[in-house]
Amino acid sequence: MTFVNKTYEQLQKLVSPRYKQVIPKGTDVVCGVIFDEEEVVLSSAVRKALKKVNLNLNDEAKKLAIGYNFTFESIQLLHEYNFDVVSLRDFPWTDERYKAIKGSNR
Repeated sequence: MTFVNKTYEQLQKLVSPRYKQVIPKGTDVVCGVIFDEEEVVLSSAVRKALKKVNLNLNDEAKKLAIGYNFTFESIQLLHEYNFDVVSLRDFPWTDERYKAIKGSNR
């Protein structure tokens, strides 16, 4: 997981080339979280990121979360903190379903 405070253009230079087409264009500064895993991002990973970023619900800064795919719960949590979510996939996993299929205690 990587935390950034960059413009959209700077973010495009930081991410893997395959994410470049899904990041909005512009020169606005955003507080960003890049989830490095090439798997589904669970709500537990989002909670961990939010604690490290130390944002509050009323923070008006533009926020962006970038990841391969997010669970339903992780998207809900990010939206509570006014994050825009950018992902390569949008398969509608839940945390529980993804854990059950992966057979892990993530």
